Amino acid sequence: MKRFGLGYRCCYSKMKKVKKIRHDFSTKSISKVPNLNVTKSDLLRAIDDLEHFERSTRILDRSKSCQYFQLQSLIILILSLFKAIQFLVLSLTDNEATILYLGDFFVSTSVRKKLNYIVHFGTILPCMVKIFLLHLNQLNQKSLLDVFDEYKESLERPNKEFVLLSQNNQPFINFYYSCIKLYKYTSIGVVCVFLAFHSTNIAYNYSSLNVLFFQLINLVAFTPLYYLIFTSGLWLFIVAIILGSLIKLSISELTTECNSLNSVEEYTWQNAASFFYKHNLLSNWLDCFNAQFAWIFLAIYVYAAFHNILIFFYLTQFTFDDLGVKLLLVFSNLLVIIIIYGTVLYASVIGQKAGLLHRSIYRLKVDTGKSFNLKVALKKLEALERLAARKMGAYIGNYIHVDNNNTLLLTLECGSLYLLFCTNINRNYQ
Repeated sequence: MKRFGLGYRCCYSKMKKVKKIRHDFSTKSISKVPNLNVTKSDLLRAIDDLEHFERSTRILDRSKSCQYFQLQSLIILILSLFKAIQFLVLSLTDNEATILYLGDFFVSTSVRKKLNYIVHFGTILPCMVKIFLLHLNQLNQKSLLDVFDEYKESLERPNKEFVLLSQNNQPFINFYYSCIKLYKYTSIGVVCVFLAFHSTNIAYNYSSLNVLFFQLINLVAFTPLYYLIFTSGLWLFIVAIILGSLIKLSISELTTECNSLNSVEEYTWQNAASFFYKHNLLSNWLDCFNAQFAWIFLAIYVYAAFHNILIFFYLTQFTFDDLGVKLLLVFSNLLVIIIIYGTVLYASVIGQKAGLLHRSIYRLKVDTGKSFNLKVALKKLEALERLAARKMGAYIGNYIHVDNNNTLLLTLECGSLYLLFCTNINRNYQ
């Protein structure tokens, strides 16, 4: 019993440390950014540069000022889909004429079919995002971009604050600015790495002048297309991260405000009414985001998770003579893991903070003392009923709430799919 007690205390202390680490991650993940000391004018200039970049790369036209913007974006999408189909065909065929005329980058390697399919996967994924952006650009109703427009208006007016951020405005300004700069440099950097990798591969695996000619034509045609389509895919990822930061900081601020209302000195029915107005506004924004992101998040969630396991299975169950091929597979696998689990873990932090806010609202005393107000009491009941019917936070497909349980479920499902691949494919080879 004594050893059991010591073991229990040891496990309990370690669990407290783990919870503390998770809490520090959720509350201080953006606290390092304020060292940038970005001003509002700096952020406004960065936002203007971002909007110009969006129009020039045909990602999005917020001002609706570009003529034939949708047509040009549609042409980029069709050409990118054509290239994705081209790599899919190369991953299936053994016809030498087809391989020659389509300019197969990996014609000299023994695993060219697998590599072409991975490039197909890396092309079709941002094409999905491009379809979503075409739909988003022609929306006439309230969209997720409206919150950015409202925030930009609050920056342009010197005495105006964004309604959901008063205490945490500076950390968000720094984070917003950093994401914009990171987005522009990452887009150029990834395409340069892509171009350098394929150029090196073509030169290293040179076989004949005819093959080299068609490979160069394919590379010259594919590089600008991939740049345009990749910037669209990365844009959605960066915007989701920025929105997640805005929501997380807003929920933290609402939780602090709600906790302060429990003190007699701070509580007035006017302050309580203001709090419930902000809470209702944030809940409406979240419902709007989840509804508009629903199908694209679900498509990426299913498609990317499946191919992540497929690449991991191929990487662990087969041997490779070429070290460059193995490094490419490792890089692809790590990139997909970072995108999936980074986004899911970040969204689960929002769910944790929303749970704290829910408990704070539940403990809020609005129906006692001289400060009783029927309107505020009804607002509290409305907020509690809304939170009980649908948890606040990020959703996949607008029905899978992203929290710790579903993150664990995703990991277990991916593990079981990997074991299923190992069992069935190994059995077929026996």
